[in-house]
Amino acid sequence: MTAREAGANFLFVGRLWAGAIKKEINPPFTLPLAGYLQRPAEVRGLHDPLELNLCWLEDGTTPLIFLTLDVLLFENSFAEKIKELLADELQIPAESILPSATHAHSAPAIHDFHGLNPRDPEWEEMLVEITIGAARAARSQARRSSWGFKSQELKLAQNRRRKDGPIDPFFPILFIIDNRENPVVLLSGYGCHPVCLDEKNLLFSADYIGAFREQIRKYLGLDLPALFFIGTAGDVNPLERGSFEAARKLGLELKEATASLLKGISFSDEIRLGALEKKIDLPLSLPFSLEEIRKIILENELKLDQVKKKPSLLDPSEKKLAEAHLAWAKDLEVCFLSGKLPATLTATLAGYRLNDLPILSHPFELLAQLGHKLRQKISPALWVVSCSHGYAGYLADEEDALAGGYEINEAYRYHSLLPLSPQAEKTFLEAATHIFENL
Repeated sequence: MTAREAGANFLFVGRLWAGAIKKEINPPFTLPLAGYLQRPAEVRGLHDPLELNLCWLEDGTTPLIFLTLDVLLFENSFAEKIKELLADELQIPAESILPSATHAHSAPAIHDFHGLNPRDPEWEEMLVEITIGAARAARSQARRSSWGFKSQELKLAQNRRRKDGPIDPFFPILFIIDNRENPVVLLSGYGCHPVCLDEKNLLFSADYIGAFREQIRKYLGLDLPALFFIGTAGDVNPLERGSFEAARKLGLELKEATASLLKGISFSDEIRLGALEKKIDLPLSLPFSLEEIRKIILENELKLDQVKKKPSLLDPSEKKLAEAHLAWAKDLEVCFLSGKLPATLTATLAGYRLNDLPILSHPFELLAQLGHKLRQKISPALWVVSCSHGYAGYLADEEDALAGGYEINEAYRYHSLLPLSPQAEKTFLEAATHIFENL
């Protein structure tokens, strides 16, 4: 009997059914490693598998699909495509589907970046097909299950914007076992950029997330599907960086924390699931005049023209940076002249409830202080899932936004046109609060 068939029987309503699948999604080596402009050379191989991890949850009436992809990020249209196809294939609401990127900086990006990021349509289509097949399989394998949730605070990261700045120490795990006590899936997450590997790395890798998955699977003795969600990591980096050993160490620390939590976890098969999605429009700023935009264009055109005449004038990373700023400024100039400058940025927020456990997913890289404000408004147990439903860049509270820095003044240029207004915080917090008041 499938979960959906069981859902028709009132005896099973309010009881958990779960199934999960993991698949490798290793890209062709012709794709670039995303995450850093400063790579010294092209991809040289694969260090550890990039994965899709997906789980199907159902309480007899409401289904949920959670999935993670080991990519830096994916554009909004890719997320919408995944959700629409899964909703159609499985006949479930699109708002019941949470697609999330692990944000690994040694993986590809599914985004154009103003035309500067090479794409592989065949690989991206393969990802879609693998995801649909995995969702079908997870649903067909779903069985009566029980779930347990625990969390603790871990201080395994540091604020990269200022010494002694805030981090989000929240480390949650959700573990599901079937009625024979066989593990079905592990869900976890942490607010730390997957950047143990820096720009010198030339191998595809899921960074510390891949190391964590490898070690928790060894601990459990199973090749278990394991979803890892990035939390409020916008301004948070690992304590140690620059090597696979650093990634292994952080993965090991997360494994040990997980093992400790699992020893004291209790399970229940009773569950009520809920999902609510909301589109929001966040205000943008216009920090440049047309004259200033044209000055930026001219400066970067001159740099690149000089490089053509004498390649040694700029190292490869500086050349890439000039190309990126030029592409952004030219796109901005076109919109400026056509009168089509956007005033707002549209983003998808989605909330989920597993009994009293609230999960908020969004397409931003939230700075840590904003994560703390979310929990103050919604729940101390709020699980924040970033880089989901697409990608919309960094989002800070008003204080951090006014302080500027890379996340505020520069990063948006690689994927969009204009920065978010410092007042975007207010709109975001109100929308997130509204979701859980109505879920």
